[in-house]
Amino acid sequence: MTRFQARARGRALHALLAVIAFTALPASVRALPDDRDQPIYISSDRAERDERKGTTVYTGDVEIDQGSMHISASSVTIRESGESVNEILASGNPAKMRQKPAEDREPVYARARSIQYDVAGEILTLIDDASVTQEGTTVTGDRIVYYIEEQRVKASGGGNAAGKERVKVVIPPRRNGTRPAAPPVPPEKSDAPS
Repeated sequence: MTRFQARARGRALHALLAVIAFTALPASVRALPDDRDQPIYISSDRAERDERKGTTVYTGDVEIDQGSMHISASSVTIRESGESVNEILASGNPAKMRQKPAEDREPVYARARSIQYDVAGEILTLIDDASVTQEGTTVTGDRIVYYIEEQRVKASGGGNAAGKERVKVVIPPRRNGTRPAAPPVPPEKSDAPS
């Protein structure tokens, strides 16, 4: 892998992490300023690069860190075409992400069984048991799609499918102009930081 390919992969991965954080944040909030300048650390049980297909697959307890951002998943696949990353896929039971958007803000937590990031289309999709939580506000659903360019989020439930739930949003009351520091966690689905 060339240095250029490593940088392109790093930029795409950072974009995925930042995009996940944006799903629960107002447009004026950003990630910690120095996150994007930090090295990316990836650890996994296995890694396989297929130059012909343009894919790198990390499997087995995958952990990715860059500054305050962290992803944990069973598998992460990075798809490239030429010198650019096209798509990043993370899966797990669930795949999890957290990022601290600013020094004075609580981390954003996102989780789903599948996290897909279409780099060219700038679309982030959380699929199957998806949730995003920050500062006590939680959005859950079967599918959460974030259109980055439009700054638009769509959440959907499982419809009438057996065992699927509707979209749920929890917005805690404001106290002294701020949200509670610790996000409330529904009893049936704990997503506390690990």
